[in-house]
Amino acid sequence: MSKKVLAVVLSLILMFSAVAIPVSAAEISLPETSVENVFEMLIEKLLSFVLTYLNKYWPGYEDKWSDVENYEPEYFYAGEEEFDREVAEDAQWQVGYAGASLLEGIDPMDGDYFLAGSLEPIVGRVPTEVLDDQRVRVYAISDGNSGVVVHAVIDGFGFSRGDVMEIRSRMAEFAEKYNIVSINVSALHQHSCIDTLGMNVPLAQALIINTGNAATGGALDEHKIQKNQQFMENLFTKTVYAMKRAVVNMKDGDLYYGAADVSDYIKDKRDPQTIDPEIQRLRFVPDDGTTETWLLEAAIHCTSIGAGPDELTADYPYYIEKTIREEAGANVVFVQGAELAITSRHIYLCKECRSIANVEHDGDVTISCPNGCIEAVTADNIGDAADLWDEANRDESKNGIDYMKEYGYILAKKVMAIEEEEALDPVLNIMMQEVALDVDNGILTLAAREDVLNAVIAKNGEGYNLITEIGYMELGNKVGVFLCPGEFDPILIMGGPASGDASWGKGEWELPALADCTDCEYVMVYGLCNDQAGYVLRDNEYHSLLSENEEVNVISKTAGSTFVSEFMDLLATVDA
Repeated sequence: MSKKVLAVVLSLILMFSAVAIPVSAAEISLPETSVENVFEMLIEKLLSFVLTYLNKYWPGYEDKWSDVENYEPEYFYAGEEEFDREVAEDAQWQVGYAGASLLEGIDPMDGDYFLAGSLEPIVGRVPTEVLDDQRVRVYAISDGNSGVVVHAVIDGFGFSRGDVMEIRSRMAEFAEKYNIVSINVSALHQHSCIDTLGMNVPLAQALIINTGNAATGGALDEHKIQKNQQFMENLFTKTVYAMKRAVVNMKDGDLYYGAADVSDYIKDKRDPQTIDPEIQRLRFVPDDGTTETWLLEAAIHCTSIGAGPDELTADYPYYIEKTIREEAGANVVFVQGAELAITSRHIYLCKECRSIANVEHDGDVTISCPNGCIEAVTADNIGDAADLWDEANRDESKNGIDYMKEYGYILAKKVMAIEEEEALDPVLNIMMQEVALDVDNGILTLAAREDVLNAVIAKNGEGYNLITEIGYMELGNKVGVFLCPGEFDPILIMGGPASGDASWGKGEWELPALADCTDCEYVMVYGLCNDQAGYVLRDNEYHSLLSENEEVNVISKTAGSTFVSEFMDLLATVDA
């Protein structure tokens, strides 16, 4: 096959991938006939064959990655060698906080910064308005006995492990000086922030220029299409600065765990449905009476304004933080949980008095205005009740921005209303482990070859591995935290219904839920942590990348079993 024909085929594939990349977690819609299933799977096989061919034979890609046998981890922090279960004599919780704006020092309206989450493959999608700030927030934590754990949470669609390594490299000397044993970076997965991942550049332009650059040995280097390098340098600088400040700002104090049920405001768009119904909070209270720091975790896609708005906004987490800062005076770090296809169900306001409606579950679901302005609506499930409420209480003056702000406000109110808390003993443990994930999705490797993504990849025979990492942290021997790359299905953590007919593979899933593999009473998930490893499904839940939004972002069809097995091995090491 000639290079010219290869270029045409590659164009078609990259254009297809640009259209197919999801703008949100979509409603599941299984093909109605097995013939259609077979057709889509055959097309996927053909696409996979062509992608595999291009990955192997496109000129300029021959020496892009080394063999997995020669892979050497760089700036990987493994955490501790073993877990301490007893409270040390000199143990004391210590927490520090810092944050920084990623928009300071740039002009996000100058046309050079692309928004993430919804693609414009020809020209990119630039913001038409800046609604709030895009930030990095960092906490540092220690039990005063073992090393320090640092975690930066970035407003952004995703963050590749290669960029995590860049941040760690800039922290290396400081980390050694301050006994930092774990450096972690995660993203909140907003669809409305400046792109931090790379897949939201104009992919059609990247196809032409970046592949041409590879074929010509770098002749078009200065014209390559990538995520904005000025923005990324600003992000690296601000994140490292905030990490150092958080460590220096550490104070002694007490740590408390609590949770709030927010299941009425969450929905799962994919069967079989499983949600984590809570916002979980770790509340640090300094001994000196200064500002508290709240670490929040919930699994909800940041698309309360919509899946692909033109406005630049950090979505509902910004308004959670804003409300808590104003009303409780606390620092806030929000972390995304196991979100797969979990998204927001908007809150219910009375259009007459603007009060938040009551939602009551007593067999049926009833939504009512607390002041009795309009008649209550009742249905046998929350979805139908919500539809009835919207019809009876529609406010035509409201838009997506209003709902986004209100959504953040109500979640903040739920968090601030937490009364039942449990004090945690000052015992902190963390252990990290690298994982080699088989790559089935050739779109990923093409994007990485063209320097659109900064993934860490190694050759494995005729195939490729994504070299990523997982982690497990415990606080007070009661809270277990799974540090997960990518967007995990919560069913992998919590368990849930069998796949049944929803599984195209019809195979059985026999691995346990990860929550059952730890003795901790409470389980949290820090998702999109240290890598964007795509959607992570149970192996038998994979359908076809032609039929589902999630499947387009599935890097490996066996990611679910690989990650669960690796987590089980890690937990076995912890308990050894």
